[in-house]
Amino acid sequence: MDALLAAVSEQPAADIVQVNRIGAALSTFIAQQQTDGGRQHPATQVQVVVRALIPLMQDEASGLASDAALALRLLSRTGTATEDFCDESFLLSAGRAAGLSELGLASGWSHLAREASILLNNILVIRGNAFGVGAALPLRSELRAEEHIAAALSTPDAVPLGQLVAWSRIAFRLTLLPPAADQGGAVGASARLARVLLRLVGWVAKELHGAERAARTQLLCLCENAARSGFNCLRSLGDAALAASAAEQVAAMLAVEPVADAPSATPAGEDAPLREAQLAALQLVVAAPGGGGATCLPWRAVVSLLPPLLRGVSERPGDRRLLVPLLAAQRVAEADKAAAAEMREALFPEAEDGGGVMGRDPNAPLGESAPLGALLVQQLCSSDTIVKRAVGEMVLAVCGGDVDEFVGVAGVGNSAGLLAEKGLLGAAA
Repeated sequence: MDALLAAVSEQPAADIVQVNRIGAALSTFIAQQQTDGGRQHPATQVQVVVRALIPLMQDEASGLASDAALALRLLSRTGTATEDFCDESFLLSAGRAAGLSELGLASGWSHLAREASILLNNILVIRGNAFGVGAALPLRSELRAEEHIAAALSTPDAVPLGQLVAWSRIAFRLTLLPPAADQGGAVGASARLARVLLRLVGWVAKELHGAERAARTQLLCLCENAARSGFNCLRSLGDAALAASAAEQVAAMLAVEPVADAPSATPAGEDAPLREAQLAALQLVVAAPGGGGATCLPWRAVVSLLPPLLRGVSERPGDRRLLVPLLAAQRVAEADKAAAAEMREALFPEAEDGGGVMGRDPNAPLGESAPLGALLVQQLCSSDTIVKRAVGEMVLAVCGGDVDEFVGVAGVGNSAGLLAEKGLLGAAA
């Protein structure tokens, strides 16, 4: 830091010597930061360096723009000089260096664009902590970011995968903004961006078939980003047609088969990264008003997400990912009685021993091979009231809303809590 601070603190000179001195100091600083994992520096020093590097990032002719962007990106993770990183002009400078302009998103994926796009996302995170959901507003009002990013993401086959991932992260920050009718077409741009993001989920599902390991990792990251962004859009726009389109893309993603030797696969051969991406995609159906499009979901793929989450409830208290497949399965069962009957037969076969009239002992340990039905019934007496209610609603829906069948599946003891909460205890035979 000291050498870089000294180099940038000198009066700018128009000769190559000064440029080379700054370039050498930048290279040394970048290497040290990457080796040390983000060394902390005094805030006053960081502030001086940041303010000196911003014009360098903007000046591609200097040959130092990409290194300046990389150094700024590394400094943005240190938690210092937050006032400068929150500055609107800095945000717009990073956006332009990343390729955004009032006219569109520049083609190509240069080193500068890559580093600046990561920096831009970091700045949006810092601004989000300071300003809340309005952090990305200058990108909308000054650079028409929603419109231009939507145009770029609408042709994913023509865009490098790394660029898709980077801009999907920026898109997420933009979808936190409320659609604003007074922003010169922003509502239309928001809706277009939403449609593009949802189509990306389906595109990822197609591309995952036969994808190489490195590409697979990026594709799953892209799916999570697009799904999280789409979730924000569905909540803010309330578009029924958009919700139906989302369900189709989610169904395609759920149909992707796991890969046993995928990166981060569990000892049991579960493709954990794929499962996380599918959970993110499934939120799109949960976000849709009234569960729009739930009937097109493959219910077997939905409930296959449940076992590892149910087994981890005690290890990860407060983990709400479990609620996503539970609510999705409930909506499928409520919307499609034939699917509900199939789920009932698969999860709670008639021949299975349910533990007598009172039902399974919820405190009895379950082995790794315990069936999904047993894992569900166990959570009907969970100390986590949110999980208990969600599981109960899902099982009741699978039983077609029939109280007697619900009691027959879960037992009187395990079903009494939900039935009492819903005022249905007297309906049991």
